[in-house]
Amino acid sequence: MRELREKPQLTIEEAIREALNKLTKFSGRSRRSEYWWCALAVFISNIVLGFIPLIGSIGSLFLALAMIPLTFRRLHDTGRSGWWWGVEAIFGICFTGGLIAYLVSVVLAGDIPTDDDMKLLKFLFMTFVNPYIIAGLLFLLVYRIVMLVFLCQDSQPEINKYGESPKYTIELLYLCLVKKPISSDAIR
Repeated sequence: MRELREKPQLTIEEAIREALNKLTKFSGRSRRSEYWWCALAVFISNIVLGFIPLIGSIGSLFLALAMIPLTFRRLHDTGRSGWWWGVEAIFGICFTGGLIAYLVSVVLAGDIPTDDDMKLLKFLFMTFVNPYIIAGLLFLLVYRIVMLVFLCQDSQPEINKYGESPKYTIELLYLCLVKKPISSDAIR
């Protein structure tokens, strides 16, 4: 007989220590509490770093990079590939690159109206109401909602292809039937 036992939730100190011990490790699994405590710490750190002009930006970049392996492990804990995170990275690079290329081509072609502020505002509005841009932003919105659902899901209790559950332990209970030996007097 199997019995699942849930380990206690991690404190913020334990979660950050766990994450720092596995800072560059993309394999394995991470609990929900580890992920969300670290996400909270990164969020607060980014607010503080926002007050430091250049060093803050570099620090925020390093914190964002440190969250990538943790996100991979968190997705592994729900039984999904860490490359679900990669979809956003690839799409984001392509979408941003395409938007920059479009804006640069408009600037180089000299199509930006400079004589009237209303014409400039209308031009900017029409640029960002482009169906491709709207479709890209809608995709990004839906994708982030899906990722949020994945990251909030409970751990898979059983062992999956990414390793053992960091949240649950499986205890095997053996029921032993004690048989009394039959005495020779009972046979007679």
